[in-house]
Amino acid sequence: MQLSNLFSAAGAGPAANAGAGKKYKTMTLHVGSAAPDTVTALQSSPDNTTWTTQDTVTGSGWGYAAMHLSTQYVRANVTALGTGGLPCSAVVMALPA
Repeated sequence: MQLSNLFSAAGAGPAANAGAGKKYKTMTLHVGSAAPDTVTALQSSPDNTTWTTQDTVTGSGWGYAAMHLSTQYVRANVTALGTGGLPCSAVVMALPA
């Protein structure tokens, strides 16, 4: 699964759902940002309500999480947009368990 988002404000992007009875086990996050202080979290949830940050990317770069407990939902969450408020892109990739 691949989920791409363009963020022009801080906040969570849409969640990807593995589907009923299915789970994601490995996820990566790639962030592209012109502001070096943009902070983006790679998050997982078993129920699309309670979210846990698995990794954080500051500026541009990669985040990675391999979970020993599988999860049904994944998303990117921009917690700080960074200097100048320039938009950033976040791509979440997740592999099924």
